[in-house]
Amino acid sequence: MRITISLIVLLFLNSCSNSNPISGYWTGSMEMNRKTVDISLVFKSGKASFTSNDLMLFEEPMADLKFKSNTISFSIDIETIFRFEGVVENGKIFGSVNIQDGPPNMKIDFNLVKKSDTLPTKVYSIEKLSVKNRDVNLSAEIYKPITNGLHPAIVLLHGSTTNLKKQYSFYADFFAKLGFEVLIFDKRGNGKSTGNYSTAGYDDLVEDAISCLMVFKNSKTVDTTKIGLWGFSQGAMLLPYIMTKTNIPTFIIAKSPEIYSVSEAGAFSDSLRIVNMGNSPANGHIVAESHRQVEKMIRNGSDYRVVENYINQNARKFNFMNQTGLYGNTSINKSEYDGYYWKGREKDFYPYWKSLDVKTLVLFGEDDEYINASRNENTLLGFENTNITIKKFPRANHAMKKTFNPAKYPDFDWPRITEGYLEYVEKWIENEINK
Repeated sequence: MRITISLIVLLFLNSCSNSNPISGYWTGSMEMNRKTVDISLVFKSGKASFTSNDLMLFEEPMADLKFKSNTISFSIDIETIFRFEGVVENGKIFGSVNIQDGPPNMKIDFNLVKKSDTLPTKVYSIEKLSVKNRDVNLSAEIYKPITNGLHPAIVLLHGSTTNLKKQYSFYADFFAKLGFEVLIFDKRGNGKSTGNYSTAGYDDLVEDAISCLMVFKNSKTVDTTKIGLWGFSQGAMLLPYIMTKTNIPTFIIAKSPEIYSVSEAGAFSDSLRIVNMGNSPANGHIVAESHRQVEKMIRNGSDYRVVENYINQNARKFNFMNQTGLYGNTSINKSEYDGYYWKGREKDFYPYWKSLDVKTLVLFGEDDEYINASRNENTLLGFENTNITIKKFPRANHAMKKTFNPAKYPDFDWPRITEGYLEYVEKWIENEINK
């Protein structure tokens, strides 16, 4: 019989309280190649979590917790598995970290000091709720500052593959500490939300966002003149389109948006990847044009079987296509063809960006691997829209983390948060929203 993680945590903490002063709040760092990042751990009342501001992680749950005598071990799943093994001694924990499938000679050390028996006091509470949009119920949480009076508010929108509210807890904590009420939710068909994500179109996702905005519009604790939307990747791309459907938001923040279409994002990212894998620029061009051809076929009303046949024939003709999203043996589900993944490729977002009439902050990473940041930046600059503020950060990827690219940057570092990124966002909010 499999023991749940929650039970393991509870048993672990009980054993800690009986044999060692392990429960409480611990802070420290982990180091690799003389580069350090901050970490903090919480062991208290059935809760065990891992936080790192440098790595943009907030209260990530621990797994495989074990404590015996003075040794401790646990795992954190942060895109790959980090396994911590350490010794508890005189109010300190120190040891080593192994990364699943990492180089065998990679040496990572960590050190922690117990700060207190109690957890740090939060400046907000978390309220669970369900947001209804027609026949879909979205599982949501609102981070609410404990201060009196009306608060500004913001809804956070997902990328195309990061669809759970817990994946946005870092940003929820960030905005809540700035005094915002923050709503995060499981995207339809994900987590505890009902509905079907694979058959949903962009209009469905827009309606979900507006339903969440309505929660704040009808709230007695929100300043309705300061309600915003924040979006990452897919969510950022949708922001100006959402603004054509509602007048609730008075500002938007777009992190790594595609300005044109998701097909253009695919053309850029797939061509970049296969060239970086050693293919010729000419092959990269074929990849990009293949994406554009699929977009054209969908826009012209091609049947799903025609699109499927083109993709598979193209992959047989050009073997390198199998290293892209348009790989061979593709099978298109008829019921999903009208959803965001296929029909969404024909949607052109350019006109909506051009006509934005609310305060807008757009954030790009110079080394974004999924969108053409320079092209998108130049497009927005060309609008000469005084409502739009644009900031591009050097050595930053799609997630606004520091790029690891030995060919371009010989100095190693963690995939840490881009320097000055959150500080810039906070300053923009102070100058444009809270002035």
